[in-house]
Amino acid sequence: MTPGVHQVLAGAAPRDAITNHALLARDVIRGMGMRSEVFADAGHLSRELGGTVIPHTRWDDLTERDDRAILHYSIDSDAFDHVIARAARTSLHYHNITPPELLWRDAPHIAWDCLRGRERLSAIVGNVQRTAADSRFNADELASLGVSEPSVVGILRTPMTLSSRPAASGARPRALFVGRGAPNKCQHGLVLTVAAMRDQEMDVDLRLVGSWGSNRAYLRRCEALAAECGVTARVQMLGSVTDSEMSAEFAEADVFVCLSEHEGYGVPLIQAMETSLPIVAFAAGAVPETLGSAGLLLDDKRPSIVAEAVADVLGGALASRMAAGRIAQLDAHSQDATAARLRTFVEGLVAC
Repeated sequence: MTPGVHQVLAGAAPRDAITNHALLARDVIRGMGMRSEVFADAGHLSRELGGTVIPHTRWDDLTERDDRAILHYSIDSDAFDHVIARAARTSLHYHNITPPELLWRDAPHIAWDCLRGRERLSAIVGNVQRTAADSRFNADELASLGVSEPSVVGILRTPMTLSSRPAASGARPRALFVGRGAPNKCQHGLVLTVAAMRDQEMDVDLRLVGSWGSNRAYLRRCEALAAECGVTARVQMLGSVTDSEMSAEFAEADVFVCLSEHEGYGVPLIQAMETSLPIVAFAAGAVPETLGSAGLLLDDKRPSIVAEAVADVLGGALASRMAAGRIAQLDAHSQDATAARLRTFVEGLVAC
């Protein structure tokens, strides 16, 4: 009998990139003729996903002795040890962990989790038979721990589609960033960019989409910064939004701006490319590999520098280069290409 291949998450929530990938990957694995379920740490499983994602404590009830597991590692979880002790073979899909030094000031509770997660990574790697990562950046981190030739799979996602862009209204240009509210995502840098643009007589609105979760201290910091800079009316902190609202945000934006200091992949960058948005991004982590020449990469994110870059892009500079760059990047990150890499990885896990 062909063994089942199941996935295990440290937590699961609607509109979460890793959760969405796991659900789509489950369908790919089932399409290979294998049994496949998605399990998540029972203590961090959203009620909205009940019946779709299964508590890890039910592993014994729903799996067979020869079944394999793929652990999606972005933070440590008791669920991983539980499954490693039970699965016939185990693999790791590494989504990277934010360096804790980027979080201590505004989110020390998350910094502690990240510190523990990074400390545990070596032990987890030593207990799995195969490894994969979202990006070459993440794979290189695994290689630094002694992993031999980790696979680069990518992330499956539901493609972003727009019917059309609204006609120009004469309103202020709109800059968009999508990502959870967290210090490493640098929403505060985006607020300062808006202030720098205003000082240079380049007025824009900034839309920040993404849950602030338990990072209320960082939210208050960004709100206070906007007030101090006199741009509160230009900065809208929208929190988590529905899929249809997300689509509308991309449709109505004029430029996507990312100043994140640490990205292991960058799904919103792919979404911006899919919707033909021009992009300005700080060249950190996996951003250069994800974006390629489909956006303007910056090595310096001082607000005045970013403001000038955004103004250049809004003025049409580099538009043709970005459009040409999207073709190769979207092909490399397409659902078909990612699913093919996943199937190869799963075949190797089953064979070992």
